[in-house]
Amino acid sequence: MIYGVLLSVLFFLGALVVGLIEHRVPATLSLIGTSVVFEAQPAAVASLPLRLQPFSGALISILGNLIPIPILMFVFDEILNHWTWVRRRLQKAETWSKKYGKYGVWVLIPLSPILGAYVCIGVGYIMRWNSRLVLSSVLIGMVLSSFMITYGGESLVRILRPYI
Repeated sequence: MIYGVLLSVLFFLGALVVGLIEHRVPATLSLIGTSVVFEAQPAAVASLPLRLQPFSGALISILGNLIPIPILMFVFDEILNHWTWVRRRLQKAETWSKKYGKYGVWVLIPLSPILGAYVCIGVGYIMRWNSRLVLSSVLIGMVLSSFMITYGGESLVRILRPYI
């Protein structure tokens, strides 16, 4: 649990440092809160009106969304380790997902921008997939979608600026 909290604090501090570099601490704190509550993609969209640079907006959104994930993964591990009735219920999913476990986890890449990182990590734990592969696939989806949103949105704002 201590490692999860420390990792969460590091993600928060990393996002805050990016905001300090941009000299936009209030906007950064707002974006961190948005990404914790609403996920990285809505926070990436919110970075546009806050006038953060696309790279910084995406990075703050991603780091902010990662804040609760280590604690969430620890909670899922504790539930599976201490609640035997949950573990028994999930054995059915484990036998079903063994043949898809190596490659099925990658379906979380396109699903993480749609369902969100927290839901996808929960799905990975329910399916009893390797937690490192689950986290990797969720991170890939989150990073790609956040950068596409911020850079695409910035391009769209530049195109439409003369008409606004």
